[in-house]
Amino acid sequence: MSKLLYLMFFCSGFGFGQNNLSFSNDQYSGINSAPLSPTTPYFNPNKWDVSIFSTDILFQNDYAYISDQNIFGLLKGGVKTANPQKGITGESQANVLDFYKHDFVKYNLESDIVGPSFSFRQKIKGQTFRLGIFTRLRTQGSAKDIDYYMRFSNQIVIEPAEYSFQPLKTNFMNWNEFGLNVSTNLYTTNTQELIVGASIKYALALDAAYINSKNPIKLDAVLTSTSTLENPDADIYASNYDIEASYTTNYDFDKDKYVYKNRGNGVGIDLGIALVNRRINDELYDSKIALNLLDIGYVNLKGENHLFKNSTLVQIRNNPRLDDVDFKSIQQYARILSNEVYGDTLASYNGNKFTIGLPTSLNFNLSKKVRPNHYINFNWVQRVPVFENSLKRTNILQTSYSIQKDGFGIGTSLSLYEYEKIGFGGYVRIGPLILGSENALPFVFKQNKLNSGSFYIGLKLYPFWDNEAKRRSREPCDCE
Repeated sequence: MSKLLYLMFFCSGFGFGQNNLSFSNDQYSGINSAPLSPTTPYFNPNKWDVSIFSTDILFQNDYAYISDQNIFGLLKGGVKTANPQKGITGESQANVLDFYKHDFVKYNLESDIVGPSFSFRQKIKGQTFRLGIFTRLRTQGSAKDIDYYMRFSNQIVIEPAEYSFQPLKTNFMNWNEFGLNVSTNLYTTNTQELIVGASIKYALALDAAYINSKNPIKLDAVLTSTSTLENPDADIYASNYDIEASYTTNYDFDKDKYVYKNRGNGVGIDLGIALVNRRINDELYDSKIALNLLDIGYVNLKGENHLFKNSTLVQIRNNPRLDDVDFKSIQQYARILSNEVYGDTLASYNGNKFTIGLPTSLNFNLSKKVRPNHYINFNWVQRVPVFENSLKRTNILQTSYSIQKDGFGIGTSLSLYEYEKIGFGGYVRIGPLILGSENALPFVFKQNKLNSGSFYIGLKLYPFWDNEAKRRSREPCDCE
């Protein structure tokens, strides 16, 4: 159990993030924007576009930081771990991995890799449709208000004699996603269009975990004969626990390698609607208001479900039956822990199925042209988990300013994550290459406490050499 608790706390350290919001407002983003707005591919002036790949990585945390450093500076190495007893702290030295002293911590990790994908415009019985297919590899986990019991060992101090570890929920999933995106106009006038879009998605799970601790766990620290201020090494005992834990993974612990297998199946759907105003014969709109409901769905998983609910006092530190074992798999650890709690290695087993909901969210978008090819944009992403054990997307408020042209685009953005953390970034699109970051400052400027950063890269094939005049010249002429 001690290693399980340490794993939960360690996961609060770093996270990964979702699609680049500022680039998703670019009308040339095409199929890359479908995961955040199923209607946006419709506005691409080009008839077709192909995404070879794109990946978005973001990390943030309120658990640990590196003092007086930037991300590029980390490549030089030399990071020390804090040791207050030896005078090594983030407050007094640069390049030190130190830990916050919060009572509670949280994390939300998201990674999105979009693989080969494409979209094209097609008229069917006089109706214009935008059709697209996308593939993704997604990783996401979340927890909020995790009781930060590790703050004592991180600061190398003896834990309290009695402590109440508060209830928590945390989950994680790594999955493939295959989607069909369709968008079309419901009605069109000389100046307005009402666009609807949807993405139907099949989810194939690769790895997943779920932990639900329902009771305040009582933790007792008993000093040993070797416990000192310089070497706090108290025995830790847990009681009053009621923990449900489920997991499945493609990592083969016996062969020490990752084996690709289907660990669960699910479905999801994204829905969107957008009202746009545009001038007659203008490819790019003047203004847009859009509402999207994303990731409505869930995944049924095949794995192991365990229940640890007992009044038995379990030693979770300095227990030779746990500390001296060379654990080779999660299953092995669960069996030994079951024996500690129930005196039976299989008593905790509670079935082989569990469910995790997709990270359902609302995305509200406003976009307004301020001069030719110049747009100011606003995005609001709000999580609205609806299914059992749902993953939770990061809440974001963002405003951006972008210039959108054939073969070139650029934008700057200001974001507010979880309504408390500010990020400054943007993107640049040059021909087929897109580079961006929603939190770029930590890359180049030293941060007093480096604990976040993001990076986005994409490579697309689309007729960026094309332009409005060439497209018009190819349109059929009704003249005599």
